[in-house]
Amino acid sequence: MRNITRAFSAGILFATTILAIVYHVYYMGDTHVTKQQYELVIAERNKLADELEKLKKEKKNTTLPRKETYVYTLTIEKGEASRDIAKRLEQARIIDDAQSFLTYLDTHQLTRAVRPGTYIVTSDMSHEQIARQITK
Repeated sequence: MRNITRAFSAGILFATTILAIVYHVYYMGDTHVTKQQYELVIAERNKLADELEKLKKEKKNTTLPRKETYVYTLTIEKGEASRDIAKRLEQARIIDDAQSFLTYLDTHQLTRAVRPGTYIVTSDMSHEQIARQITK
């Protein structure tokens, strides 16, 4: 058994060596770079660096419009349906889509875990954050 393993290992080593030689000869080729090629690469690099600096300056001068954050006091009554809660959150602009919130609750098996109470939620909260808060 040892001789078979040694022969197999030797075969793999031999094949790897041959592949490395072939790769080096055919794909590495002549790696000599002329002075003219070097200067072209450096000029292109400098041009790209200048363009990058220009873009960075433009980015600093532009400001994105701020998204309004809505705050809502959510009161959940005992026995209230999750779809009613989701509709109220959508109407208060806390979530974009009531159905996607319901899907999140269903997927994570939180529909029956919603607890009655009063909660403060904001529009910059994720579905996960809202769900975590109302299921404590």
